[in-house]
Amino acid sequence: MRQPAGAGGRIVSPIVDAHTHLGLESFIVRLVSEEKRKKPAFRDSMENRIERLIERMDANGVAQAVAFPFPLEEIDAARANAYVIEAHGAFPHRIHPFALIGDDVEHWLGQGARGFKQHAILQNPDRFDLGRAYRAMAEAQAPLIIHPRSQPGFPSVVDQIRRILGVAPTLKVIVAHMGRRTPNTSEGVVENLRGLRDEPGVYVETSTVRDARAIECAVELLGEDRVLFGSDFPFNSHLDADPLAVELEILSRAHLPLGVREKVLGTNVLTCLGIQTRV
Repeated sequence: MRQPAGAGGRIVSPIVDAHTHLGLESFIVRLVSEEKRKKPAFRDSMENRIERLIERMDANGVAQAVAFPFPLEEIDAARANAYVIEAHGAFPHRIHPFALIGDDVEHWLGQGARGFKQHAILQNPDRFDLGRAYRAMAEAQAPLIIHPRSQPGFPSVVDQIRRILGVAPTLKVIVAHMGRRTPNTSEGVVENLRGLRDEPGVYVETSTVRDARAIECAVELLGEDRVLFGSDFPFNSHLDADPLAVELEILSRAHLPLGVREKVLGTNVLTCLGIQTRV
């Protein structure tokens, strides 16, 4: 595996991708509406096999990854979650398995899930008893990574996160894509960062923002311990032959001290997961 060197020196700590997807298209067992298929996520295939993820990680010097299923309402969540748990079984030191949020949080914790993913748009999560799920996750110290709604007419990203914390104050929450509005932009990111700066249990991850200055702002506003590198692999495959490499390259443009860069690239997500790292 090659280790990418960014501005400020060579990275020596393990690189950990905080946002990747695994699964097969055959797990989609109900018809996806044409309206939903017009959404940006469907520009890419909803399939990423375990072997492909490991191959891309190796090619980019990524030692470990948080992985979860494609978060669709139409997916067979049991099969999709089991596939991610299987990936951890095959690569226990490389894959940190997250399950899709649902009414079966305790079951998947028992199967080895280390956290859960919620997509506020594609997954229709309001069909679940979310309060109960959040409390169970908080008790188990299992983080939630959430793709919140960011469209006009809905509660703000900050309000959505605060509502979750109102139900489960000790839950660790990772805001996917820093809560940005439009894919591959930093629209709305700074206002999210300002609104969440006083919530110490809230982290942000960098995938599909593609703005090095926004990553710098995240460190400036939240501190160096609450920003996580993520790629959203395999999404953006319709744009780039290797979207994971592109996300790493964008982070390398951010003007961060080497020690901070190493935290963002890996140490912070391991700490969030409760995994001890060598100092």
